Amino acid sequence: MHNYTKTDIQLHWLSQIIAKANRTFVPKEGDDSHTNLYFDALGNRVMGRWISTEDNACVFTLNLANQQVEVLNAQHQVVAAVETIAKVRAQVEAEISALLPSLGLATEGFTDELHYEIPAYDFADKPIPLLDAKSIEEWKHYRQLANEACSLLLGVAGVGEEIRIWPHHFDTGIYFKLISKMGIGFGLAMEDAMAGAPYFYMSAYPAEGTIDYKNVQEGEAWRWELGEYWKGAILPIDQLENKSMIEQQQLLKSYLREAFGWFLRQ
Repeated sequence: MHNYTKTDIQLHWLSQIIAKANRTFVPKEGDDSHTNLYFDALGNRVMGRWISTEDNACVFTLNLANQQVEVLNAQHQVVAAVETIAKVRAQVEAEISALLPSLGLATEGFTDELHYEIPAYDFADKPIPLLDAKSIEEWKHYRQLANEACSLLLGVAGVGEEIRIWPHHFDTGIYFKLISKMGIGFGLAMEDAMAGAPYFYMSAYPAEGTIDYKNVQEGEAWRWELGEYWKGAILPIDQLENKSMIEQQQLLKSYLREAFGWFLRQ
């Protein structure tokens, strides 16, 4: 998991460029959802949100093949591109700012600091490296698993919600409400001290009262974390490592069925 986590934090930091475009040009939402992202497995990109312009629409993306920041038009054609390799991020942002007028966008505010903080990564002021291709493929694999798992859960719940990457914590996540009005949060989070590895998480928020966790049962690869500030079921992805795709999917589906089923019975 070391290479995955290393890639995860590099992409977290680099994707803030796309979040800045969202913040600057997408109408603000109270839950900050205007800033969030999507892993596009078809296009091999981290995508922002669509931005309306006078003549068309555009979206800022991070191409995972070459690490360029690329702007796509409504036909998904690249209309602008800025290389990132061997440049510091401030230089990349300055180059993007300079081409904004050609896209029909104002430069004001784009390079401003974001309204939230991410970890102070020790590489933040250094030139952007070329990420290892094998590590990128591993990152894409688990983020696509996350997209698929979110889709499965939304399907069984019978709700339609967006599957997005939130740039603050960089988790692929969804939140939805059941017919019972209980809220469910699910996603794939970055490695932290609680889990010791990147992990799938599921938590629930009842419309009334609290959940009694005294009768929880754990699964083959997943467990409960019942801390003071967060309670839920987690599946660290190191439990999926070195397993076949079919085995990974089976473990993930088992986790979804068992943890979601437990919450439904509360």
